[in-house]
Amino acid sequence: MDSNMVKIVIPFILYFFCFSALKKIIPFLKKNSILDHPSSRGNHEESMPKGAGIILMPAIIISISLYFFIENSINTKWLVFLLSIFFLFLISLIDDIKSLPATLRLIVHSLCVIISVYCMKDDIISFLNNMDIIAKLNISQSLLFYIFALLIIFSWLWLINLFNFMDGMDGLTALQMIFLALTINIISLMDHFDNDFQFLSLIIFSVFLAFFRYNKPPAKIFLGDSGSIPSGYIAGFVLMESLLKQGPFFSILIILMYFILDSTATLIIRSIKNNNIFSAHSDHFYQRMIRNGHSHKYVLRKILFLLTFLILLSFISLKYHLISFSLALITTILSLIYFGIKSKNE
Repeated sequence: MDSNMVKIVIPFILYFFCFSALKKIIPFLKKNSILDHPSSRGNHEESMPKGAGIILMPAIIISISLYFFIENSINTKWLVFLLSIFFLFLISLIDDIKSLPATLRLIVHSLCVIISVYCMKDDIISFLNNMDIIAKLNISQSLLFYIFALLIIFSWLWLINLFNFMDGMDGLTALQMIFLALTINIISLMDHFDNDFQFLSLIIFSVFLAFFRYNKPPAKIFLGDSGSIPSGYIAGFVLMESLLKQGPFFSILIILMYFILDSTATLIIRSIKNNNIFSAHSDHFYQRMIRNGHSHKYVLRKILFLLTFLILLSFISLKYHLISFSLALITTILSLIYFGIKSKNE
């Protein structure tokens, strides 16, 4: 089977498998009380099965492993990528079933990211040399390497956790991952990403499109930590690779703009108000809209319009980096302000 056929057959089969498996797992999750229960900070009034990640993440791991087996081209970086998804999925699944201490979860998240960044060390050194940062700053290469690596680690960890924070509304994370996959795929066709990333995008698109069928408003199943945490890791992997390879970094950053700004702005606002930034809350802009009486479908439609504009900007950014990034930043900030105004009577 040639490479092009693999890219068609596996995602096609995967979509129908996930669609069927998700339908079957919903009653299983209900029977075993793997549920997200209504709470004072929640956005739903009924208990809902959580654990779509039980289907999606193994499907992603197995299909990508199969691709590399057929292509006989796996390297250390991709092997660590797959193992990291597995361990993040495993620890998050246990947390979905039986809550684990936050410290333990953070340790696992950190180890996965640190090992992943270690496997990118040659890319980091090459990036720093190509950008001529060492000469400009007049500091040692080793010191700059560790500073830059720490920045990548903290940024990646933040992305993992903000995906978990943002996974609180029907269809939201599924829609974000679908748009991320479309962005990766189209810019791969323009030769800004290699074939491995194009296949990854097709797999992400297939599984999350199947998930969206059950997660769109009104949702029948939630992703759960077993799905949201590895999803954040995948998004971080693509973002960091695009940066270090001096590829379509702005394209990936732009399509993730809403998730990043909503979470970051919420954290900053809570800090200013002297609220505990580590405690659970419902202060995200989309959550405030829902709590003010707007339906999940209404809010998701607004975010869909934003993501559609952002994906167009992500393609334009391949030629006009700063203009596209600035427009994306302004548009997303204005959208958050709009959300804030719509929920001002909360």
